[in-house]
Amino acid sequence: MAAYKNIVVFLVLSALAIVLGQTQQGGPPGSQGGPHQNQGRKRRQIEVPEDVNDQSGIALNPLNWTTCDVTVIPRVSCHDCNTRVICKPIGGLLKGCTNPLRPHCNRGICSAVPSADCV
Repeated sequence: MAAYKNIVVFLVLSALAIVLGQTQQGGPPGSQGGPHQNQGRKRRQIEVPEDVNDQSGIALNPLNWTTCDVTVIPRVSCHDCNTRVICKPIGGLLKGCTNPLRPHCNRGICSAVPSADCV
């Protein structure tokens, strides 16, 4: 009987030590700063020209579209000596060869060696 009494006293003291040993984790819940709050970061803004029909900005745009027929023109080809065309069903995407180490278009790929037509 004394063994049961000792076990009960041990369990009660253990439970009491656990309850009293816990500490409160702070005050009431506050704002964690969601996406709706400005956290001091700058947002990148896209600069839109005032006149979207102005043709002067098209030459600066690295991605231009042109017409092409995917059944006739290969998927990747050269538009001129420094521009390649990626032909898609919705049109041809013109991409300039802007890498100084590969400035020439050769068989639709930017290359250090110019094609035979551009020599």
